Amino acid sequence: MKVLSSLLTIGSLGVIAPATFAADLDTGTSDSKAAAAVTMPGQSSPWRFGADYAPFLGLKTNFNGLGRFRSPFAPQPLGGGRNYDYDNGFVYVDSSGNLGGQTWNWGYANNSQYNPAGTGSINYTLTNSLANGHAEEDGGGKAGFELTGYRDMGPVNWAAVGGRQATWGLRGGLQYAHVGVSNHDLLASGITTTTDSFDLGGTLPPGAPYTGSFGGPGPLLGDSPTRTVTTGPGALISGSRDMDTDLFIANFGPYLEIPVTDHFDLMLEGGVSFAVASGKYDFFSSTTIAGAGTQQSTGSASDTKVLPGLYLGLSGVYKINDQWSLQASGRYQYMKQFDLGANGSQASLSFDSAFVVSVGVLYSF
Repeated sequence: MKVLSSLLTIGSLGVIAPATFAADLDTGTSDSKAAAAVTMPGQSSPWRFGADYAPFLGLKTNFNGLGRFRSPFAPQPLGGGRNYDYDNGFVYVDSSGNLGGQTWNWGYANNSQYNPAGTGSINYTLTNSLANGHAEEDGGGKAGFELTGYRDMGPVNWAAVGGRQATWGLRGGLQYAHVGVSNHDLLASGITTTTDSFDLGGTLPPGAPYTGSFGGPGPLLGDSPTRTVTTGPGALISGSRDMDTDLFIANFGPYLEIPVTDHFDLMLEGGVSFAVASGKYDFFSSTTIAGAGTQQSTGSASDTKVLPGLYLGLSGVYKINDQWSLQASGRYQYMKQFDLGANGSQASLSFDSAFVVSVGVLYSF
């Protein structure tokens, strides 16, 4: 019936319009009035363009590999007749060539290194951090702006509301966001301690600090140690970690617009993303291990990378008039993680739980 009614209407216009035009000629009516009598309402443009305030929510930044502390000495292979250096002393070959597997060319720093058990021994250590200090910052709202374009591709087979059908189309967006994250937490790192024990053979050692000599003589110490390696907590890390990133994101994909009322539509959208991330990472760490001292480490790195991703969103569009509309939307914005490494430490910006919440206007022409 609707098709028949439309055909009748078009037919009527086809009859009335020529008659009206002829009557105007007879009465001397102007051409402009004749044209006005036959003009049909124009169709709205299939294009809409928008501008939005679009901050990021739910970003996470992780800082890893913090708390570097290295002994200046490396563990030597076990066995006699070698020179050993430690954080708290030394055991060297003496002028006798370590006759009888003993040397007087040794020294130690603290009385606590003496172990009276059995025939007595001196314990020497090499201490290093595992540099496994880490911190996490959960990002709040990070400022962003977005320009969007919509191209209406026509109606879909969907129930009409108020005489309007659901439509589908293509959406493109360009977004910029700046993410700046700083962390100053007091952190901890594990340490590994290598302990070498040298036998005194029943000799009571001189009080620490003690330093023997190559020529001697002096109290003798066995020159072949026994070794144990332990790990555990022990390093305290203070300092700062800063990561600044500029994101330039392009989104493209289809959308489905569903009328809800005469002036309000819901829009479902999804597609692919490509971001260019340009960032810089700086850190400073002061790592302290009780009995071993404090060491400082710094690092800086910058890089630019392409981050592929996907997005899925829902928005509401309120139509003010034929040209202007208000739009509010929420979008899950997943992208590949952005990593920056500097001097053994790494900063990572994660988008696993990232959302973009935007509000703006649409203009149709």
